[in-house]
Amino acid sequence: MKNTLILSTFPGIDLFGKGFESQGACVVQAQDKIMGGDIREFHPPKGRFNGQIGGSPCQDYSRLNRNPSDYSDEMLEEFKRVVLESDVDWFLHENVIGAPDFDIDGYHQQRFILDLAWFSDYSRRRVFVFGCKKDIKLNPINKVNGETKGTAVVGNDARSYHACCQIQGLDKPLDLPFLTKEAKKQVIANAVPLQISTYVAQLINSAVYGDEIHIEQSQNIKRCACGCGREVLGRAKTSSDACRKRLSRLKNMIS
Repeated sequence: MKNTLILSTFPGIDLFGKGFESQGACVVQAQDKIMGGDIREFHPPKGRFNGQIGGSPCQDYSRLNRNPSDYSDEMLEEFKRVVLESDVDWFLHENVIGAPDFDIDGYHQQRFILDLAWFSDYSRRRVFVFGCKKDIKLNPINKVNGETKGTAVVGNDARSYHACCQIQGLDKPLDLPFLTKEAKKQVIANAVPLQISTYVAQLINSAVYGDEIHIEQSQNIKRCACGCGREVLGRAKTSSDACRKRLSRLKNMIS
């Protein structure tokens, strides 16, 4: 992934981008609300970026939100707009489990779930959508959760700021002197855990920037029927019980 240029939309403190920087990429942050920016006023140059990442605001998709608005839908549309304007080779979108499916013309897509509990002692399930102009699929892990110490970091978390940073994968707390203690916890809570961002960056590094033989062989892998992109073996059609349930929901929607 060296010499690749990645555009990070809705970056916040950009733990998402840090995962890709760990793989050698140069990450450029788009205008962000936390610094007074507005993605609606951002227009990237076409053809300059190799990839685009971002987790658009998810509050309206949360199952705990009793009064959702149209803001999350609007910001998702902005993410899609920037993908098309920048004309990147691939994109990766992150959000809560309840986020809607979407398509972007010209990209082969897959949707999969990762849980922080597969990489640490804390649980946080997030959904990812990977899109690529080439028909390249990622093969993310799929685990069953064991014992955990706790759940994801939230904005009003009772745990210390230091503990919240550790849960999100940071060795030491970020120095954010321009934010209040409550605001610091909120931006940490909004971030993609560094353990997960590093993992998906490694997946893309291997699948997109691996050697041509690896990419060619990956085209012949049998994939899960739910669209998550995971490899399945033998006569199996889906990768897990969750995949079977998603496939069933998709069939019911079509019928």
